[in-house]
Amino acid sequence: MSLNSNYLEPLLNLGVAQQHLGLDDKAAESFDNLLKLQPLNLKAFRNLSTVKRFTKKDSNKIKKYESLLDNKDFSKSDLVHLYQGLSKAYEDLGDIDKQFNYLKESNNIRKNLLNYSIENSINLFSKIKTIFDPIPKQYNKKIHTTIKPIFIVGMPRSGTSLVEQIIASHKEVHGMGELNTLSEILAPIISEENSLISDDTINLIRQEYSTKIEAFVQQHKNVFTDKMPMNFRYIGFILSAFPEAKIVHLKRDARATCWSIYKHYFDSSGIGYSCDQKDLAKYYGLYSNLMNFWHELYPNKIYDISYENLTANQEEETRKLLKYCDLEWDENCLSFHENERAVKTASALQVRKKMYQGSSEAWKKYESYLEPLLKGLKSY
Repeated sequence: MSLNSNYLEPLLNLGVAQQHLGLDDKAAESFDNLLKLQPLNLKAFRNLSTVKRFTKKDSNKIKKYESLLDNKDFSKSDLVHLYQGLSKAYEDLGDIDKQFNYLKESNNIRKNLLNYSIENSINLFSKIKTIFDPIPKQYNKKIHTTIKPIFIVGMPRSGTSLVEQIIASHKEVHGMGELNTLSEILAPIISEENSLISDDTINLIRQEYSTKIEAFVQQHKNVFTDKMPMNFRYIGFILSAFPEAKIVHLKRDARATCWSIYKHYFDSSGIGYSCDQKDLAKYYGLYSNLMNFWHELYPNKIYDISYENLTANQEEETRKLLKYCDLEWDENCLSFHENERAVKTASALQVRKKMYQGSSEAWKKYESYLEPLLKGLKSY
């Protein structure tokens, strides 16, 4: 029986699902099978590159895809996938020049496709700070909810997936992954011309979030993690509507974080700042400034955890983390890499491994390529 090449999207989805479950070998096989049937499926090629380590034996395959750069029939989106895949291939082969050049081409195209402007982010952060001046009252009415949220926030690629995997390995916790729920509720509120956080608004946020989450949280695990990193923008809203919520903020070396963001492909269109080194440095500054703002408004309400300290002192930092979350000690949290839950982020591979150090030093060998980024970060 032959497969109809027009109906191969499920094969791509199968590979992605296997990747989320940590089945990288099976995922690579699925992407390879798809490419045998559709050699020009560049999205499959990019996905394959994320689960495969290229060696010199793959030189012919790499050259074949490199030759496609002259194909004028590809869309801009196709070229993004092609450049990303080639960049990863040359990273594996140790050719830093080609790796970075292809990565830069990919990001340049994607920035144009997303039509991103840092000014939009500047305006958003400014408006959020305005909404919380003066600070609104915390929720104090009796809208009952059984959920006990732990929000894990920070810049993308700062270690949020690792920390969620640790907490979600606890017997009393349900890991929900990256949820868009809060953003969907808050977007229309923030977009209003004269946004104010009234008692009714706080009640609305609490009611809508609780209703949506209760439909998904396992009944016997009302403690859950919401690991949308970008929720750092909404900490004030969270603590107003859910004063009982726990907020875990990941801190990681700015250079390591931003390099990791720059080199990764994000499916989300909301991370347009990742495509340009100057934008990325400016956005990191906005993030840093806003986190300082939240810490001043809500002292002792946000738990900062250092990624570097966590990887160097796993048990000590894990114990402190669980204590903050009002969770009893659970040995399973040290064996987070054995947790078979699906992880739908770029860190799916890393959280299947035991704790390791050194990843925050990876940017150093690219230092000469990162001058705009590093220069911009010196201010923060």
